[in-house]
Amino acid sequence: MSYPTPLAATLSGATLRQLNYWRKNTPGKGVLFAPEHGTRPRALYSYRDIVALRMFVRLRGDLSLQKVRRVVASLEQIYPATHLSAHKVKALPGGASAVWVTPEGEYVDVLKHPGQGTLKVVMEDLFSAFTTADGRRVPNLGEPATGVTIDPEVRGGYPVIEGTRIPFHVVAGLRADGMPAEEIAELYPSVSASDVEGAVELAHLIDQTTKRSSTAA
Repeated sequence: MSYPTPLAATLSGATLRQLNYWRKNTPGKGVLFAPEHGTRPRALYSYRDIVALRMFVRLRGDLSLQKVRRVVASLEQIYPATHLSAHKVKALPGGASAVWVTPEGEYVDVLKHPGQGTLKVVMEDLFSAFTTADGRRVPNLGEPATGVTIDPEVRGGYPVIEGTRIPFHVVAGLRADGMPAEEIAELYPSVSASDVEGAVELAHLIDQTTKRSSTAA
């Protein structure tokens, strides 16, 4: 399954405005990040896209967009056929440069000295929850809410109720329509009351992301 833009923004920490700008073909600069599943009739992101976008958001907390573009250009030059989600990059303190961890475990400065090893730094786990520079909470990518999990092997990484293949939005939608958690459990025996709460929590987080973007526009 694909991630619509509001869900991609919620799980990655990027704003809707950022996603829109990053997928535009800017004269002289090109496209910074294009959704793997295309942009027409609407932008649809993949699980791999979400992983890469979380890295982008963390980098933007310390690096200018120009430096992020240089990081992407360096990685695409070294591994042109590899999706950006396969790479781990972290900004150095102060935003002076960025370090990339190669598949062999080597640490390489991709801005100041491309191709040269650098000191080993502690890499943050891209999957853990974090807070963006402007104070927005980005959920854990493996379990974005209680009873809701994300596994790239299940529905392509789309959020589902834990231990099932039931998309979270199906359960959240039933609750939003007024169906009590007990009746949802009768319809889906594998879905508990806490699972319903988690699905609603994630849906609320997505709604907040959309409203915040509308207010900022």
